[in-house]
Amino acid sequence: MFRLIQLHTEAGVPRIGVDPDGYVSARAALAQYRTAPATYFAVGRFDHEGTLTEVILDPICGLDGACQRPASVIHAKTYERLCEACASGLDVLTVAQLARRLGIACRLAPSVARFRQNTLTGLRAPSGNRIAREFPDHVHDPMWRQELCLSLTQSPTTLNGLLIGVGALSHRQVLDLYPVLCALGDELPDAIRSDLSRATARPLSPAGVTGLRLGLRI
Repeated sequence: MFRLIQLHTEAGVPRIGVDPDGYVSARAALAQYRTAPATYFAVGRFDHEGTLTEVILDPICGLDGACQRPASVIHAKTYERLCEACASGLDVLTVAQLARRLGIACRLAPSVARFRQNTLTGLRAPSGNRIAREFPDHVHDPMWRQELCLSLTQSPTTLNGLLIGVGALSHRQVLDLYPVLCALGDELPDAIRSDLSRATARPLSPAGVTGLRLGLRI
């Protein structure tokens, strides 16, 4: 049996959430996963007793697959899949290191054709990566936030950088930065703000975490 799973941390300890819907094959579960990649972390394989025995990761870089390069590592805090280019300068884990951290076998699923074509290939890596690196030190700057919102309008793929940057903040940083995080939430493009607000219905998903930390609600 296969189910979609979420992954978050509590006091630095990774915790796994399980969606109740079951699928008879990994292919079917991955197809469902790709309809809402920002909501879930991966596909889990469960034995007949309901024990999680394997984590199967989508093989494409990024929460929305916008990069289209093969994923090779996992962000150490947000657990987003990243290719070598998008991972440059970030704290990452190999799939084997992720398996050791979780205590569960992990692997990348076989590469498959994506369900939609992408005309933004190549834009995500520099913009999203820069946003993720700069976020904690620059989010207090109104001009930087304005540039971020403009980038989100021109290239929605930079949303991945926002999800990484917000998700990687420590609880202490969230408390210290909360007023400016809420300001950013108010300044986001309408479509992005609406999507992140709806995502707060699943507070353990990367988009849900981002929405809540930006002070958004349904």
